[in-house]
Amino acid sequence: MAVYVLDTSAIMCVLYQEEGADRVVEILEASQARPVEDRREVVVPFIALMELEYWLRRRLAPREVDQVLILVENWRVQVVESNPEWRHVAARVKARGSLSLADAWIAALAMLYQGELVHKDPEFDQVAELKSLRLPYKNRL
Repeated sequence: MAVYVLDTSAIMCVLYQEEGADRVVEILEASQARPVEDRREVVVPFIALMELEYWLRRRLAPREVDQVLILVENWRVQVVESNPEWRHVAARVKARGSLSLADAWIAALAMLYQGELVHKDPEFDQVAELKSLRLPYKNRL
């Protein structure tokens, strides 16, 4: 079964209908596919949800934040919480490059699951062994 790991940027891409949102929606829909052999596992790291929540809390009213979080928490995905193996891989990823701490955790989970990381963040390009599904990057002016 193919595994996709959603970065925070992929989640936000759907929520804000950015370019590439249609691809993330296809992946989410594939998590419910019939027949089962066509199904895809979609994984979300705990830290991506934390990043999403703090980003929303800086910009929206508490009630709006709660509504968005309920929406995302009802997606058919597996939320993965921390464990020692993941922590060790994340530390190795962080030690080798200049990824943020959260991005090191996210990349490490994709590597552990031997999945494709779905993202819009060019910083992940520095992790050579990471399989990625790169959504269109935002133009930085």
